[in-house]
Amino acid sequence: MKRIVKIVAGVLVGAYALLLLVTVASEGWVSHAVAIDAPVEVVWEYGSDSTRAKDWSVFFHHITPVEGKDKPADGTVGAYRICYRNEDERGMRWDETTEAIRKHQHREIRTFNLQGFPFGPIGTAQEYEVHQDYDALSSDRTRLRFRSKLVRREGIANLLAWPVVKGVYVILARPAGQQVFVWNLENIKAAIEAQQQGEPYDRPHPYDPSLPWEERPVRWWAANRWDAISA
Repeated sequence: MKRIVKIVAGVLVGAYALLLLVTVASEGWVSHAVAIDAPVEVVWEYGSDSTRAKDWSVFFHHITPVEGKDKPADGTVGAYRICYRNEDERGMRWDETTEAIRKHQHREIRTFNLQGFPFGPIGTAQEYEVHQDYDALSSDRTRLRFRSKLVRREGIANLLAWPVVKGVYVILARPAGQQVFVWNLENIKAAIEAQQQGEPYDRPHPYDPSLPWEERPVRWWAANRWDAISA
């Protein structure tokens, strides 16, 4: 019995050490950019309207700004919104606040209060620092970049759990987040350029209530494991 306990303890310590190594070695950023044939003012305005997310997000069905008395307007500093994975607003959801803005250049968003995510408390313990970078390449062309980074919550318990939380994120969740950024930005590009040209919006990537990594997680994560660990 003692031998079994020692083996199990050794495995757990080894796993924790491996996750700690992943935590130290990887910064955990997800990043992607597209060039959009539109002035930066137009791209900024589009990105400032949370209700448009239903037209471009492949992951969450819609975003609901929480506005009213003593609450900042959507797209401004301090704005609060709720992102819903499903149309009926059940299951996965999370909250966001706008932390900082440099008009036509940069927006920083904080993602927190995750609910209904996989891996129980490990999944819901995650918080994110999200950045939108707007770069005017010319008078009618803009580069839009989305960046996101997992951040540690305060408290000694979260400090001790950090290697597990970040390890799970880096190895399993980050490649899915990277794919979402690619598809979302391609949708945004198509929507804005169609608007500029006065043409119907032909959406490249539809919203999907069950994406590949949700339907076949083991197969999908195995195919993307190297990108997850090495990035």
